[in-house]
Amino acid sequence: MQKELMTPAAILLGSVFIAAGLYFGLQREAPPAAFNPASAQAAVASAKMPASAAPSPAEAPAPSQPAPRAADVTAASPGELYKRVEADAVKALEARRSLFVKQCWEPSFKKSPTPARAKYLFNMTFDASGKEIARGISEVRGMDRPDAAQCLRMIPLGIGVPPPGARIAVEVEMILP
Repeated sequence: MQKELMTPAAILLGSVFIAAGLYFGLQREAPPAAFNPASAQAAVASAKMPASAAPSPAEAPAPSQPAPRAADVTAASPGELYKRVEADAVKALEARRSLFVKQCWEPSFKKSPTPARAKYLFNMTFDASGKEIARGISEVRGMDRPDAAQCLRMIPLGIGVPPPGARIAVEVEMILP
């Protein structure tokens, strides 16, 4: 093929691929209006299973928690919901205080005894079921211990609060030890 015809041929071939992708992509059934990621994951998992291994509907596991109702979310104002989740997060962090001190504070304190206390801000996000889905830890200037803060950041997510019914982010202050 001549050099002058290579660019138009490449454009034509690319256009054919794009057109075919659009054609076959639009042939699929549109997803329902309320997309449920959990059911999509279950559908993908069942598609990968052989037909003989698929559980019958009677054997299918029941969901562990019911979905939060919209009435639960609207019953409390956003300010009240924030205060409630913040208080629950404080309780959950206080329950882990001994772990934080033993695993992070004590090794840091052995290296250097100053400052004698450190203040951390925990920015935590909980999903509608109360499971922690994100966390950030900031240090307060003048009361910081970077090595202890890094250790705290390495502790896996897993703090839970009673289900708030909506995704919510709170900021909680904690002073160690």
